[in-house]
Amino acid sequence: MSATQDLLLFDGDCVYCNGWVRWISARDRGKRFRYVPLLADEGRALRARHRIPDTVDSIVLVRDGRAYLRSDAAWRVLAALPGWKLAGGALRLVPRFLRDRGYDLVARNRHRLGKAEHCELP
Repeated sequence: MSATQDLLLFDGDCVYCNGWVRWISARDRGKRFRYVPLLADEGRALRARHRIPDTVDSIVLVRDGRAYLRSDAAWRVLAALPGWKLAGGALRLVPRFLRDRGYDLVARNRHRLGKAEHCELP
């Protein structure tokens, strides 16, 4: 991993999550992110290192040695993408309890889209 890359841990079995990883990867021209499934050996090791509970099964952003969960991860990812900095900044202005409620609503329903047969790393 290069010093400038952030890690984005994600649910590799979720079609919705895989779609977001593809969406982010397509816009990540500077290759700022590296993608790791939560259940891969590296994902498990990172979860242990950052004390991320097993109940967390959506995106986790690891940047500068710190892990960000839920909407805190989402706005930081958006803000790092070219052309999306304003959207990430606007999302950050929404109080966390509201952001997280919206995030949790989507996260709870994401598996209704079906299951991927395998992890689709970019």
